[in-house]
Amino acid sequence: MSLYLSAGVSGIAVGLLYGLIGFAIVMLYKSTGVANFAQGTLGTLGAFAAFTLLTDLGLPLYAAALLSLIISWLMGMVIFFVVIVPRDSGNLNTTVRTLGLSMLVLAAMELQWGASAPYRFPPMVEGGFDLLGVVIPGQAVVTAVIALALAAVLWAFFQFTPVGLSLRALAEQPDTARLLGLRATRLGAMTWGVSCVFGTVVAVLLAPSAFLLPSMMDAYLMFTFTGIVLGGLTSLPGALIGCVIVGVISNVATVAFSPEVGVVVIFVLLLASMLLRPQGLLGKPESVRL
Repeated sequence: MSLYLSAGVSGIAVGLLYGLIGFAIVMLYKSTGVANFAQGTLGTLGAFAAFTLLTDLGLPLYAAALLSLIISWLMGMVIFFVVIVPRDSGNLNTTVRTLGLSMLVLAAMELQWGASAPYRFPPMVEGGFDLLGVVIPGQAVVTAVIALALAAVLWAFFQFTPVGLSLRALAEQPDTARLLGLRATRLGAMTWGVSCVFGTVVAVLLAPSAFLLPSMMDAYLMFTFTGIVLGGLTSLPGALIGCVIVGVISNVATVAFSPEVGVVVIFVLLLASMLLRPQGLLGKPESVRL
């Protein structure tokens, strides 16, 4: 029983990380109508930046991680102006661009780091904690604390700051927000910067257990999309809740049966969600006028 409890607690921590990725994807989707398929590879690139700062320049772990977040922020804004803004040919065209960007970044990482992959990334905290007979890895605790802290900061940011309120307006009513004079291009660049920062945070926290390699985030991104669909593609809280559910179910099924069964269970859950409640747990059904 303690093994399942430990798997459940670790699943909550991993699910919170899925939720951070999902939060960024939903935020981009709501404000631009684009599903960012490059989220995972851009996060992995940020983790490799932290690894390079750590190993080649000899920076302390936390300093390397913090500097990689700044690099990711700048990278996200550059990508927005170079890849997303030019020649706006519709949301489908832009979504396909993100898929092409993902393949390009993955190929570049394979060329630069693939030969010696995987790499061992040091954990933020060594060892674990004993809670009522359940051994909880220290990295899982750090992961959960950082994810919850970021969620709280983002909630306050979107509730109380002028920029956050502007982003909410752009996400909820993009056409009206533009008519009222909000600078959609500047806000879009900021959103892409935040999106890349979230991806890097997740990759850095996952790397110690998953090992760092160019394709590290591929499976996690698929689980994240499952959580987003389950919670609601247009709901930010729904994305977080859905991703936590996916993390817990995946970990428990893996411990009870095998990793392969865990993957099958998650995609059965995805299919059932799309068949029985397409809008997700907290999403709103769309009304289409014929």
